[in-house]
Amino acid sequence: MARSLTLLVNRLFRSVILVSFFASLLSFQAFGEPEPVHLLGGSDLSAFYSFLRDFGVDKDPDKVFTLTNGVLRISGQHYGYLATRATNYANYKLVAEFKWGEQTWLPRLTNASDSGILVHCVGKDGVWPKSIEAQIIEGGTGDILVVSGAYLTIDGVTKGPNIARFDRPGRNPWQDVKGFRGPHEIEKPRGEWNQMEVLCDGDKVAITVNGHKTLEGTNAIPHAGKILVQSEGAEIFFRRLDVYRLK
Repeated sequence: MARSLTLLVNRLFRSVILVSFFASLLSFQAFGEPEPVHLLGGSDLSAFYSFLRDFGVDKDPDKVFTLTNGVLRISGQHYGYLATRATNYANYKLVAEFKWGEQTWLPRLTNASDSGILVHCVGKDGVWPKSIEAQIIEGGTGDILVVSGAYLTIDGVTKGPNIARFDRPGRNPWQDVKGFRGPHEIEKPRGEWNQMEVLCDGDKVAITVNGHKTLEGTNAIPHAGKILVQSEGAEIFFRRLDVYRLK
């Protein structure tokens, strides 16, 4: 009887050890290497809502925003954006892959093609909401803008609450003309895919473009919110918008 009881206890003990082991593996997989959120991973744009200055929320009669085979096209015809329906993104890295199209619209028919990714967006919809912008513009991709009440500090300089720009190193001299490429260009030629990473770590915001770290700011206000991609007068395509939660 005693021997049988001992065997039972030993088996239970081994079972507990095995359960603990596999639980630790699952925990490592869940928290050690978190899976990204693929904002363009579905067959539609249900992760977003649209806002256009002339039409409002989820009214897009001219199909400014379309998704085909996982690639988002933003025509640029009207000023506005796609915004994540989730409102509390914080402590993450966003990896985006984009390229310019050929079409431009007033008032940017002959100006540098312009767009951007806005993070930490809060408040009412409008052009443009309170946020911090990772700028995408010919000759200046990798700049950071503080928008409509936001603040950020870079190299000891704080900008806000009005719209203000931090220029990335090597950007200037810059000209606002279509197709512009600067002497220290880090963006690939028109029609080729670029990669931008936006790191949002607490109150820090840092930008990397095609492997080149451009700017890093601290004391970001706000430092959580929605993620937006702009429509701003120029055709642009995105084939990747992935959000990686930081540990």
